[in-house]
Amino acid sequence: MKIGAIVAAMAATLVSGCASTRQSADLLIHGGPVLSASPDDQVYRAVAITDGKIVAVGGEDLAQRIAAKQVIDLHGRLAMPGFNDAHSHLRGRAKRFIELSDVRSIAELQARIRTRIAALPPGEWITGYGWSEDRLAEGRKPTRLDLDAAAPDNPVYLDREGGHSGVVNSRALALAGLTASSADPEGGHLERMDDGSLSGVIRETRTVVTHLIPDATPEELRADLAQRLRDLFRLGITSVTDASTPIADYHAIWQPLYGAKPVPLPRATLQINPDVVGLGPDGAMAALHSLGQVTGGGDDFLRIGAVKVFVDGGFTGPAAWTTRGYRSDPDFHGAAAVDLDALERFSTDAHAAGWQLGYHAIGDLAIEKTVQMFDRILKAHPRADHRHHLNHFSVMPDEATMATMAADGIGIIQQPNFTYSLEGRYRAYLPDAALAHNNAIATPLNHGIKMAFSSDIIPIGPLVGIYAAVTRKGASGTAYGPEEAIAIRQALRLYTAGGAAMNFRENTLGQVAPGMFADLIVLDRDLLSTAPEDILRAQVDLTILAGRIVFDRRTDAPATAAARP
Repeated sequence: MKIGAIVAAMAATLVSGCASTRQSADLLIHGGPVLSASPDDQVYRAVAITDGKIVAVGGEDLAQRIAAKQVIDLHGRLAMPGFNDAHSHLRGRAKRFIELSDVRSIAELQARIRTRIAALPPGEWITGYGWSEDRLAEGRKPTRLDLDAAAPDNPVYLDREGGHSGVVNSRALALAGLTASSADPEGGHLERMDDGSLSGVIRETRTVVTHLIPDATPEELRADLAQRLRDLFRLGITSVTDASTPIADYHAIWQPLYGAKPVPLPRATLQINPDVVGLGPDGAMAALHSLGQVTGGGDDFLRIGAVKVFVDGGFTGPAAWTTRGYRSDPDFHGAAAVDLDALERFSTDAHAAGWQLGYHAIGDLAIEKTVQMFDRILKAHPRADHRHHLNHFSVMPDEATMATMAADGIGIIQQPNFTYSLEGRYRAYLPDAALAHNNAIATPLNHGIKMAFSSDIIPIGPLVGIYAAVTRKGASGTAYGPEEAIAIRQALRLYTAGGAAMNFRENTLGQVAPGMFADLIVLDRDLLSTAPEDILRAQVDLTILAGRIVFDRRTDAPATAAARP
């Protein structure tokens, strides 16, 4: 008998209340609310798991009919599906890399540079990620002069949080041949000081410098990526989508890592970035063909997702493509990051080849142009259940665009946490209406547009996004467009079942139901009945992958098993 038939038969027996004999299971979770994340928001009190799958759900009486090898008593805490982060960016880092997300001053940033230099050979590149002027005590971006003071002899490149701009020192500028007389790179901008000299900050097209940074070895990158993936369990993330995977990285990093099965790793979906700008439409399609797979290829732990192209930039640069000028510069509208005619030719070919399209579009003009292109492609080449979508939806477009999205089945992978963590950028750049509806949720949902939640790494913790979706509050406590807020159960569903559906996995992931993979988390409180302000204080107590505990907060470390479930 096939596993599906076995699961169905066992579930039917358990739920029917046949109490003549206690049924066996590997794991029983009971004693508190168990959120199903199903469309009807069903809440159970117990769930039974065998062979890595859910075999029964029900009330507390279910616990009396189960003889389980392991029992977890919730004591009123909430159990629910593991978070599915539908858009993140995960990369293995080289030994030269510095984490800057928690840096609170330029002096602290300089200290980290000096520490890293001391551990490397002379003249080595220093790289890093995560600084934000919004968090720095000086209230400004670091400049090449700040970096020069810490690293006069080492080239330095440090990405800003969000990945749409970075800062380099004078040594890096010299290696790249960039001077005060240099023109802006195509699709990018070189920021300048009052005297016209380069500040070291480069927006969007940082490849003018980053192409000089030596590659780390695949072994070095795989080891670091494995740790970053395991760290997701602490946040309750059991499934994640890497939103811009180069084809070379799939072959050299991701496939060998997951093929080796070294330790438990989250289920991963990879959005493939074929570099339409650099290769052109024909070259990008040839690169996709070299992958040997299309959307949906892979196995239960590593799958191929959508093809990903950047239509515009972001607001951390800023470079998002908008219909109205920025509050800070009414004449600035951002720009397209790719030739739209070339993009449509590529997109038509990719759609015809069976690829799902998941394009980065942040500004409302980028959104409108992308939706119009998708609409033309779908009318000329109809395809059922394509699940094309927009990665981001930061500036809400006009009603006609949202109506087209609903009619064509074009979805959104939204980042509700941006309302919280990018509050300072939005207040600086967005006119009033766009500010109120930044990263809109309720309005597109009310139009019938499908949606999934994600983090895009600012910050990656899902509970920040859940809090912002429910309260619409920024880090300051100011609420933006309260009419865009949604209820807690719907927010949790969009961060679990929503991501599974966007990746064609709704039949195996994202819900607590018989036959689903047993990927669950236990929070330290019942979010369904707590005050919204408590969401940010909530913590993940347990993370369960395929029926096995892979993170237990009591030990404050991911479990280290010999092999992946």
